[in-house]
Amino acid sequence: MATELGAGEPAKDKAGIPLQRFAARTARLSLPTVVVILALLLMGTIDLVMAVIGLVLGLAASGLLAHARERRLVEVESELHRLMAVSEPSDGSFELLGGDALPVMTKQVESSLQRMRARQRELDRTLSTLVDALSDPLLMILDDKRIERANLAATNLFERDCSGQLIESVIRDPGFLAAIDDVLDGNDEAEVKLELSGPPARAFGGRIAPCRWYEQPAALVSLRELTEQVAIERMRSDFVANASHELRTPLTVIRGFVETLSGPAKDDPEAQTRFLKTMGAEAERMSRLVDDLLSLSKIEQNEHVTPAERVQITDTIGGVVDALRPYARERLVTLAIHAAADLPPILGDRDQLSQLFTNLIDNGIKYGGQDTEVTVSIRYYDRAPAGAGPLTGRRTVEVVIQDRGEGIPAEYLPRLTERFFRVDPARSRRLGGTGLGLAIVKHILRRHRGHISFASEVGMGTEVTVHLVAA
Repeated sequence: MATELGAGEPAKDKAGIPLQRFAARTARLSLPTVVVILALLLMGTIDLVMAVIGLVLGLAASGLLAHARERRLVEVESELHRLMAVSEPSDGSFELLGGDALPVMTKQVESSLQRMRARQRELDRTLSTLVDALSDPLLMILDDKRIERANLAATNLFERDCSGQLIESVIRDPGFLAAIDDVLDGNDEAEVKLELSGPPARAFGGRIAPCRWYEQPAALVSLRELTEQVAIERMRSDFVANASHELRTPLTVIRGFVETLSGPAKDDPEAQTRFLKTMGAEAERMSRLVDDLLSLSKIEQNEHVTPAERVQITDTIGGVVDALRPYARERLVTLAIHAAADLPPILGDRDQLSQLFTNLIDNGIKYGGQDTEVTVSIRYYDRAPAGAGPLTGRRTVEVVIQDRGEGIPAEYLPRLTERFFRVDPARSRRLGGTGLGLAIVKHILRRHRGHISFASEVGMGTEVTVHLVAA
């Protein structure tokens, strides 16, 4: 079909070849033939007739060759126009009247490719930034089991850039590796749980999805940490088991005595008196345990609310010591307070702080031993020392409670604030402990954004240090 000519369009033949460009190419190809024929004519090698015949044949051959080359060039131009139209609209024609279009075409193709590469680099940077911003570790694993890409969270988790390494050298969990094999073999996505060795050991849930990476089969692995959830679940399970045990023990004692009083000791006044006293003590123990459980639950409910009351710590501790003096005298224990002058107030809940120091000083009296002294020292730090944990370097009030008891082995110190943990369970129960006192202390301090630490030496006593934020 003939191409219609519009205003300003160059003339073209039926094949779509620009006539002026065809004529220019024919002239360039014919020039060597013309020069040779003229030289032969001048030298007398050929006559005029032969020169004309050679010239006509040369022009014809040049025209045919030029037509073939121009036709191929038009096909190339059309294909390039089509390809560039996919990426972006072309800003002009490839035609160059009277000359070769290839340099122009090459320049425009290179320019287009540069723009496409720039856009691809920008897209890669954007995707990399988005992936690195994710809090969950991500790994791209290729068919040869090598890690192609790892985001920033994965680098932080494994403490190195694991790109290019075999997945087996990074995660050795057999179930996880088997799930990756299944996905790379063409199976659907899989979910797994794995534990990474520490210290400390950390639990993760993993999702492995099939994908393609530059036409290669690959697996995209996303990890989500479950350490805290696992710890909470374990803690809940342990708490239920321990609470059940602590309640079952006195109930068993009471039930046995009731059966005894209803049977063999029915008419034995002395046994009745002894059993009723024991039953009363067990009932009192159950009451303390229930009170501590309710208190712990109430503290946990409000743990996220920071108290704002200004409390004079010396008055609070002084009230606690006065209330505990009769109990201390019964155990032949002396209580002493050493408080620095001009102590600033702290932001806190007065009742909870009284409960906190009651538990700590009561422990000092119970486990300090007879004919000893429990001292309470209070001082202020404009910049707390390193032992203050997260409060180090901040304005704090420090309270140190020291007894002269048997002391605690070092391996037990990290577990003292666990619920129902006891260094000596039999002694603790004999002295009326519920195993929840220090757990209550820990949660009160969490609400007050405070810190507690323990230091002890067997045979020398125990020192408990509490740091609270100064107002």
